[in-house]
Amino acid sequence: MKEYWTSLASLLGVLAFCQSLMNSVFPPELRFAFLRIFNRVFKLFSTFCYFDITEIDGVNTNELYNAVQLYLSSSASIAGNRLSLTRAVNSSSVTFGLSNNDSIVDTFNTVTVVWEHIVTQRQTQTFAWRPMPEEKRGFTLRIKKKDKNLILDSYLDYIMEKANEIRRMNQDRLLYTNSRGGSLDSRGLPWESVPFKHPSTFDTLAMDPVKKQQIMEDLTDFAECQSFYERTGRAWKRGYLLYGPPGTGKSSMIAAMANYLRYDIYDLELTEVKSNSELRKLLMKTSSKSIIVIEDIDCSINLTNRNKKQSTGSYHEPEMLTGSGLGDDFGNGNNTITLSGLLNFTDGLWSCCGSERIFVFTTNHIEKLDPALLRSGRMDMHIHMSYCTFSSVKILLRNYLGFEEGDLNDGVLKELEEVVDRAEITPADVSEALIKNRRDKERAVRELLEDLRSRAERNEKNGKLRGQNGSLEEQEKRTLESLYAEENGGEEEEIEDNICKSSDDY
Repeated sequence: MKEYWTSLASLLGVLAFCQSLMNSVFPPELRFAFLRIFNRVFKLFSTFCYFDITEIDGVNTNELYNAVQLYLSSSASIAGNRLSLTRAVNSSSVTFGLSNNDSIVDTFNTVTVVWEHIVTQRQTQTFAWRPMPEEKRGFTLRIKKKDKNLILDSYLDYIMEKANEIRRMNQDRLLYTNSRGGSLDSRGLPWESVPFKHPSTFDTLAMDPVKKQQIMEDLTDFAECQSFYERTGRAWKRGYLLYGPPGTGKSSMIAAMANYLRYDIYDLELTEVKSNSELRKLLMKTSSKSIIVIEDIDCSINLTNRNKKQSTGSYHEPEMLTGSGLGDDFGNGNNTITLSGLLNFTDGLWSCCGSERIFVFTTNHIEKLDPALLRSGRMDMHIHMSYCTFSSVKILLRNYLGFEEGDLNDGVLKELEEVVDRAEITPADVSEALIKNRRDKERAVRELLEDLRSRAERNEKNGKLRGQNGSLEEQEKRTLESLYAEENGGEEEEIEDNICKSSDDY
C-alpha cells in the first residue's frame, strides 16, 4: 500500500512539472489561439450545429424561451427522475418541464432534434437599473446541419403556435357579460367577467347521440379549418340557432360547446345596448376563440317577421328595435337597435374584425324571427332542441342515478321506450323528477314512469300527440320554409335541418 501512494505522488509531481514547462514554453495567448483553431476545425467536420435560446435577451424576457418551455412540457417522451412542476396564474392544470441541465429528444417532420436545459450561476453584477436573476437559464438546440433550414423556417413557428394553444387550454375559461348602460370596467373594457365553471359536456347532454356526434364533428371542423376559410375568402366564424320548447337544454348545449372547444363565452344582453354603434364596439372588444351568445332573442328585442306585420308585403324603412324589447310605446325611445344593425353584427364587415368566433342565438319561437336573421351565413346551422327521447332519458338516468346499460330490467326499459315519445316531456322536467328522488333509485324510476304515463294520457285526451300533426321538428321545418317563401316572393327554398349542413352562399 505504501508503494502505491509513493507511485501516485511521483506521478503527480511529473504532471506538475509538465504543466509548468507548458506554461513557460507556450504562453496563454498561444494556447487560446490553438483552442480557437481546434474549435473551428471541430465545427468544420462536425455534422451538428447549435442554437442558444436564453431566458433574458438583454433586459427583456425572451418569449421564445417561454414558448419552448411550454412546448417541451407537453411532450409525452419526456423522462427523468427529476422534473420541474409549475402552475401559472389562472391556470387549471399543472405542467412539467425539464429540470436543470437535463435534455430531451424531439421529432418534427421526421427530423430529430435535441433540447438541453442549461442553468449556470451568473457572475457578480455591477449596479443595474433592472437586477438580473442569480441563475442564467437557457435552452440549447442541437440539430444536424442539413436540417437547419427546415428547423428555422417551420419548427420554431410551430413551437410558438403550440405554446399559445397550451396557454389557452390551461387557462380558466371566462363568462363575460356587457356592462350595464355601456359603462367600462377597471380595465376600460365594456365587458365584465367571472370564471366559467359550468359542468355541462356532450357526454352529459340529454340529446340524441347521433345528433350530438354530428354537432361535435361540425365544431371540430370549424376549429381546425383556418386554411379552408382563408382559401375560400370566408370570415372564420360560424352561426348556430338553437330553437325548441323551454327546458330542452339550449343553455346546457352552449356550455357543452364552450367546454368542448375550450372557448370563452360572451353573453350579450341586448337590453343594455343603446345603439348600433355600441353594438359594434362590443363586438370589437371580444376575443378570438370565443362564443358570442344572445339567448331568447325573440324576447330581448322586437324581431317579429316584417312580412307578417306589413299587410301590403312591401318593405319600408328598417324597424327601430328598442333595447327594452317593448317597442317605442313602452321604452324611453333612447335605446334603439335596428334590425340592420343586428344583421351586420352577425354577418357584416364588423363581424370580421376578429377570427374564430361562434355566434349562438336561442329562441323558443323560431317563427317569430325575421327570415333575414335565419339565412345561411348568419345562422349556418339550425339545431332543434326537442323533447326527451328514449336515448336522452337513458343519459339522464346515468347522470343522476348512475344507471348503466343492463342495470334496469328489460320490462322497465321497454315501458320507458313506449311512453316517452307520447309524453312529450322536456329534459328539465325529467331531471327534476330524478333529482327529487336521487337517494331512492327505484322510487325515482317508478315516479318518472308514472309522470310519463299521465302526460301521455293527457296528450292523447287533448289530441296533442306529435304523431297526429307530424313531429315538432317537421312543423318547425314547414315554418322555416314558409318564412323563406315569403322572403323570396313566394318562391320556396329548401331548408335542410341537417346538423352538418355547411353554407356556400354567404
